[in-house]
Amino acid sequence: MKKTRVLYLVAIIFGHLLFTHYISAQSLETNPPVSIKNNSGETRKICIHKPKTITLFAIGCVELKKGESIMWNRKGVFTPFKVKIYKVRKVIDKYLYARDLPADTGKVIIGTGGRFGFSRFKNIRKQYTLRVCNTKYSGGVYFVLGFETNYGTWTEGWWNVKKDECKNIPVSKRLKEKHNIPYGTFPRTFYYARTYYGAESLYWRGGEGDNKFCVNTKKAFNKLQFKQDGTGIRTPLPCTAENENFVKFRRLKDPSIKKEMYYLTF
Repeated sequence: MKKTRVLYLVAIIFGHLLFTHYISAQSLETNPPVSIKNNSGETRKICIHKPKTITLFAIGCVELKKGESIMWNRKGVFTPFKVKIYKVRKVIDKYLYARDLPADTGKVIIGTGGRFGFSRFKNIRKQYTLRVCNTKYSGGVYFVLGFETNYGTWTEGWWNVKKDECKNIPVSKRLKEKHNIPYGTFPRTFYYARTYYGAESLYWRGGEGDNKFCVNTKKAFNKLQFKQDGTGIRTPLPCTAENENFVKFRRLKDPSIKKEMYYLTF
């Protein structure tokens, strides 16, 4: 019994630490955060879980005093989720109830007793397309894209866009087909690019403090960047194969809310 209680307390502490990383008050982004408000009249602990699963560990937990609210930043993951509500006590919090909520949930209100309300966003995009245009480089621009989500980080390339032309990259479709990333997930997008091969080639690359990812400098590739072992620790995978090198990527501006298309222009 004592061992079980210790494990339970460790899980609560671990979940709370995780939630500190996932929740922050901020303005709306591409995948809008969820507003969570406690109108129960008492302090409540709210835990976020993956939907329709039974697990001791939450994505994260937070305590809200009566009347308090907070914004849960989804970090680019726009999927259904489960909310579990607890009454806060000195030793072990009392579980009250749980709700499975849809991906487009925008606001959650914890009421008195078992009352629970939520509202949904409207017209949130399920798929995203990147439009890449070359406005002035006669030799064409060759580019690589980096996609970062809570499911993993990948680099993919090379694409070429000729002068006065544009190329549409179906980002959501590619991530779904290649890595089974759910539609509705917007990836933080990065890019690295250059003009023709040779000493006079122009480059678009990141600077100090920007992310460094592995690319194949000579041929097409699609590469997972970090080991996925469930620990949350990002361990870079080897970048030692033939023609592979680490390069710094630039971050691309996210699209506006409800916009399917976002842009990269050279």
